[in-house]
Amino acid sequence: MKLDGVHHIGLNVRDLDRAEAFYTGVLGFEVTERYAENIRHLMLSSASEPPEAAKVHLFETKDLDMQGALETMSGQGYAHLAFGTTRERFPAIVEALKKRKVDFKGPLVLGKGESVHFTDPDGNHLEIRCPI
Repeated sequence: MKLDGVHHIGLNVRDLDRAEAFYTGVLGFEVTERYAENIRHLMLSSASEPPEAAKVHLFETKDLDMQGALETMSGQGYAHLAFGTTRERFPAIVEALKKRKVDFKGPLVLGKGESVHFTDPDGNHLEIRCPI
């Protein structure tokens, strides 16, 4: 079997409108598709990524116990979504997070990269990472 890579990463959120505002307004993603099937959901893409790059798919799940789910899945930070950037853009991204009052840890040098760690409004663990 040969796959082309990761198409998208799905995250559950309690309020799709609030999550959309965070991912587009703070992180700079663009909504590429909206769905209104059994549950509301949308697909996000980074403006700078190639078309084949992975997308972020947000699913609105109003009744989900996010805190319990996140403690089970990522209490130690193992379950998280990491976004990449370049060494040159990383300092400006850190400053943009500060300006938008996003509470984050870092920058931290971990392995062969430097990163900042934070959560979205629903507590999903996120990371922005660049190479050293």
